[in-house]
This record gives sequence, C-alpha cells and structure tokens, in this order.
Amino acid sequence: MFFLLMLLIAAPAIQARFGLFPEKPLSGAFMDAGKPSFNDFSRAGWLNGSFQETFNARLEHHIGFRNDLVRLNNQADFLFFRQANAEGVIIGRNNELFEEDYLREVTGLYYVGDSVWIKKARQLRAVQDTLARLGKTLVVIFEPGKGSFHTDLWPRKYRNLPEKTSNYSMLLTQLEASGVNVLDLNRYFIDIKEKTANPLFPKCGTHWSYYGAALAADTTLKYLRKISGKPVPELIIRETVELDTIRHPDYDIGLAMNLLFRIPQPGLVYPVLEFAGTGSETKPNALIIGDSFYFNWLNDQITPNVFSNCDFWYYNKNITRCDYVQDGVAADRNFRDEIMQRDFILIMITERFHHAFAWNFDEQLYDLFYPGYRDPVEVFSNQIRTYGDGFKRMYEESLALNISLEKRITKEANYLFYEDHLSAPEKYSDKRDLIRLLEMGIRGTPDWMEEIKRKARENGISEDEQISRDAAWMYEDKYGKK
Repeated sequence: MFFLLMLLIAAPAIQARFGLFPEKPLSGAFMDAGKPSFNDFSRAGWLNGSFQETFNARLEHHIGFRNDLVRLNNQADFLFFRQANAEGVIIGRNNELFEEDYLREVTGLYYVGDSVWIKKARQLRAVQDTLARLGKTLVVIFEPGKGSFHTDLWPRKYRNLPEKTSNYSMLLTQLEASGVNVLDLNRYFIDIKEKTANPLFPKCGTHWSYYGAALAADTTLKYLRKISGKPVPELIIRETVELDTIRHPDYDIGLAMNLLFRIPQPGLVYPVLEFAGTGSETKPNALIIGDSFYFNWLNDQITPNVFSNCDFWYYNKNITRCDYVQDGVAADRNFRDEIMQRDFILIMITERFHHAFAWNFDEQLYDLFYPGYRDPVEVFSNQIRTYGDGFKRMYEESLALNISLEKRITKEANYLFYEDHLSAPEKYSDKRDLIRLLEMGIRGTPDWMEEIKRKARENGISEDEQISRDAAWMYEDKYGKK
C-alpha cells in the first residue's frame, strides 16, 4: 500500500520526465511559460521572489498529467458548482452555455451612446445612395445572437437587470429610420423559434446551428433578390440528416470548457442543400465583412455556389476567399478597386460585436465617397470600440468609476488625441482641432477652471459655454492674427 501511495505521488513527476503516456492537448490558446530551469537563477531574483514565482509557474505548467488534471478540475467545478473555467463563458439554465459578451450587449451593459449610431446611420445612407447610383447594393445584416434568442435560459445574474437601451436596438432604429437596407436575422430567429423543431442554436455552441444558418442564408438570398433585382441563385434545403459526429463549430464553447466528458447536445440536424440558377454568367460578385458566423455558410458552400466571388473580410482584416484560401489582409488591398468590382457589399454582425459595428469598414466607405474633415476624438473613439482588449478595459473602468461607458470612451479618446498631438502636431492644423486642444488645456488646469466658473456665473452661462468662448478667443489671439 505504501509503495502504491508513493507511486501515485511520484506519477506526475515520472510522466513529466519520461512522457510514458500520451496526453490529449487542451483546447484553446495558451501561452507557453517555458520549462522550469535553474539557468534563470539570480541572487536578485531569489531575494525579491521573482525566481521562485516563475519557477513554480513553469513547474505547474509542465507537471505530468496536467491536461487530464485540468479537465478533472473543470469537470468537478461544472458538475458541482455550475462554474465554467473558460474565459468569457457563463452557464445558463439547463446548462446552456453562453459567451458573456452576448449577454452584456443584449442587456445594454455595453451601450456606447446614441450619438455614434445616429452618425453612422446617416453616413451609411449616404454611402448606400452613392453605391446604388453605381449599380451596387449595400446591406447590413444583423446575425442572430444567443443572448437575444435564449432570454429564458439566461444565467441568474442577468435575469433581473433593469432594462437599458442596447446598441442593437438603437442602431437598428437609426438604420431603419435613415432608410438603410437592413436584414434583421436576429428578429427572424426569434419569430421562428417556436415554429421549428430543430435547434437554431446548439446547446454548447455560440454560433447558429448549420440548420439555422441555412434558413438564414435562404432568407438572405430572397432579400437580396428582392431589393436588387439581380439574378441571385436560389438555395433549397432538400432534407435534414443526423450525423454520428458534431460538426465544428457546434461544440465550440464546450471545447473551450475542457471537460472530461462532453455535454450532450440532442436534436442537432444538418441540412442537405441544393442550388438553382447558379450559371456562372449570372452569379453576382459579393464582398462580405463580418465575424465567424459567416464560416457556417462557407463550410456548407453556400456563398461559393451563389456568388462568382465571395471574398470575406474577417473583422475587416484577414481575407478568406470562396475556396477557403487565406489571401492576405484587407489593409493591403486597393479599397476603391475592391468596392467598385462588387455587386453586393454585405456587412454581417452578431450581437457580441454591435459596439464595434463594421470594424471601421463603414467609416472607410464614407471616407471613400465623402472625403473631408474627421473629428479626431470620434476617430479614436471608433478605434477603442473596435479594439477588443481596449474596449473591455474601458467597460471595466467605467464600472469602477461609476460613469457611463460612453463617457469613459470619450475621455480615453480625448487623451489619445492629446497624446497624438504631442507626438505629431503637424497632423492637427484645423481650427476645430486646435480649439478643442485649447479647451482640453483649460479643463486640465484647476486654477483656470476656477476662473471659468467665476466668469460663467457672471455671464449667466454654463461652464462648457464659457470654456468654448475662452478657447475661441485664445485661438484668435494665438493663430488668427498671424
């Protein structure tokens, strides 16, 4: 018994040294901390504890049977505490798995304010009209989101939140009011939820099911035919079949959980598709800007069968062609040429990314057809919203400071503008930019602000108005007399 106990204790070290048994790698992306080594030893590192900390972290990362032990721990947490040890994952009712970003979007926690959506809708309508005169069709497609679709299965912490405006509701309202071509597949999924026996979202996946994706594609193609009058091929769902294995990405959140045993996903079916009217001489040319929901369409060869060209700009960055070949990055392409060769330009986005709408593609379109002055604070705000890590930091800091997310983003954008001005002042010669910089200088000087408050009281105006007046006077005094 003693020997068996000692063998059990020594087993991880033996496995780490000799690798006697194959270990299945964990799912997900991990940073390799490197193997533990005394070559990094130093007296200073020993005294301040950094050597011990690093050595211990590396030792834990390379312990024998580590992957199986991680899965065992994750399985126990899932079974007994309903805890998901995967970044950004949260467990809802009936063990439905969600990515938490979807819930933060649909509940309005990620709301970035009214003004950005009013501006974007106005700009998109102008671009849409210009493209229409060129014989091209622009469409915004709201993909469905699991947060909106499964409100009945939300985790407890999201069930009783006060109702707030969401980016989806405000953007959709503004786009429709502006007359932008919008296809709301999110609403479509909710409308047919009780009318189909087949799951539209897999229990352990974040994307639409392949069946749901096929229904969405059929609806999209009908919409494109209707608004454009172009001969868009027809998609036919011939039948649905059950498979012995689950196709990726139907279990993508489940994989990220790294459990010992898979969570059952009953009821998933896969469509058998056919296409009509796919003569190569009639198929239109499309550019799709979107997120990973699109890959279900590509995996089922929907867009390659429907379009003569279906370049996909993933997050407006990496390009995937119709034949699934990775073809560089969008920034290296001639933007005008890419737009001018297309019949359809589709912006597809799911609710997780509504705050980052179009990943700056809409701004590029507007700049292409309507070049001119761009407010630097708006430019930097847009960068913050579209940069995932930066946006998350803004959200967390807005909670800590008890201010709106919109206000926190604006403060950060002003800071970035000011810092950029210091490093490259030649970029900012416009009167509007220089006055704003003067206003920032006033606001950042306590003694000056006290004087502003006094003058505002005497003049019977707001402090903001007084700052604007003083900054305008300073501009004329500093720049206007040259």
